[in-house]
Amino acid sequence: MPIHRCKAIVTVPRICLVILLALGFGACGVPRNSELQSHAARRIQVMASDGWIYDVMGELVKSFEKESGIKVSFTIYAPHIYDRALRTMLASGEATDVFLAQSTRWTLGTEFDPSKCCIDLMNQEWTKRLKPEWLPAVSYKGKIYGLVIWDDRVGWVYTYNSKIFQRLGLSPPRNAEEFLAICARLKQSGIVPIYEPGASRWHSALTFFEMGAAFEKSDPGIYDRLNSNRQTFAGYKPFYGALEQIILAVRHGYFGNDFMANTIEGAKDALLSGAAAMTLNKIGFARSVLKVDPNSGAQSWGMFPIPWLDNQTVSIERSAPVWFGNEKSHDKEAIIDLFNFLTRQDSLDRYALEQPEGTSLSFPTKAVPLLPNERSFLESAHLGGEPIQGGVKYIMGQWMEIEADFEQMLTGAMTSHQFLSNIDRRRNNMAAAVSDPAWLHVASSQAAGAIDGTLSRVADRNTAAE
Repeated sequence: MPIHRCKAIVTVPRICLVILLALGFGACGVPRNSELQSHAARRIQVMASDGWIYDVMGELVKSFEKESGIKVSFTIYAPHIYDRALRTMLASGEATDVFLAQSTRWTLGTEFDPSKCCIDLMNQEWTKRLKPEWLPAVSYKGKIYGLVIWDDRVGWVYTYNSKIFQRLGLSPPRNAEEFLAICARLKQSGIVPIYEPGASRWHSALTFFEMGAAFEKSDPGIYDRLNSNRQTFAGYKPFYGALEQIILAVRHGYFGNDFMANTIEGAKDALLSGAAAMTLNKIGFARSVLKVDPNSGAQSWGMFPIPWLDNQTVSIERSAPVWFGNEKSHDKEAIIDLFNFLTRQDSLDRYALEQPEGTSLSFPTKAVPLLPNERSFLESAHLGGEPIQGGVKYIMGQWMEIEADFEQMLTGAMTSHQFLSNIDRRRNNMAAAVSDPAWLHVASSQAAGAIDGTLSRVADRNTAAE
């Protein structure tokens, strides 16, 4: 089961890597049918973003290959180029047999039409076992087109090294003021308060977008207004308040002096060594650290919600990487066989047991073995709402642009108003591309208002002339 990596090389244990050095995306496309027919073995090609294919999935695919005789190869892209690569291949009709896409309840039909490019999976047995809350991310017009096997339902939180906190007499913050005070104390002690992996570009903006529950709680209608085009990002004051606090933390050096060079892979070492005290990650982050270093003491690490604007709620995730079968594949039966194998109960139970950081799967499985600190946090945490990128239209589809703009804002090259205005502009373009009625209605109303205003001014001039 070869793994091809485009534009990025990341070591994957126990999986054979074949590094593609060719420039452009053509090297990652699906071979022509004539090439496939020249091989006796049945083959499936899968494309995904880095971080979406865990080791346990690689092991499950190896078992599938052995059992079925069907060979599966993966092409893995760096996160900051994956979405554009996928869009290019879908537009050209040359996507691989299976492709993964980050999907929300808004993705299908707005970012691509699955009825034109994806295999209809509605009649597969496993669709009846998928947890109902995940159906919107894989469904379109009453049909199921995607398979989601994901390991979490709980949003991102700040994890902290409890030994550092205890040594300095610190407690988990209950609001933004306490959080910033903790950061100041840590910095004074020569410790980087927050390890932010700026080089892993997709991560930085999560500290804002993952706290969508805070905005929903204080203003329950905000997502509805954004989705019906009655509210803009640039016109919503609470967004500025959160961004100002984040920017303030960066200006004070609480993310470190060189956070743009940090990678997500370096977070474990940063907290283990004591160089940094906190990082934004999944609830199971400490569990993944223990798998690397069982003697690390990470089982005692604590967690708290993203505290900007005094938030104390952890969002519930309803978006995840979803597997889609290409309707133009040379062997759709092989894709169905793969999906059926991955959703067998023994496969799902193994995935739940061995996945690195999640708390529960998108299918019913045996319980994920949680650490005591994870169970304690989940029992006491207030869970609710949804991250902005999952609850609001036309956000996930512009994530590459958002992550670039967010880092520009953090470094002072862009204002928060410019950042939010850019989101609005791209949302307008995306909505116009699919003729979203809410945007068309507003455009029509604005046009009618402009005409009425012009007629009124003409009438005033005529009256004045008389």
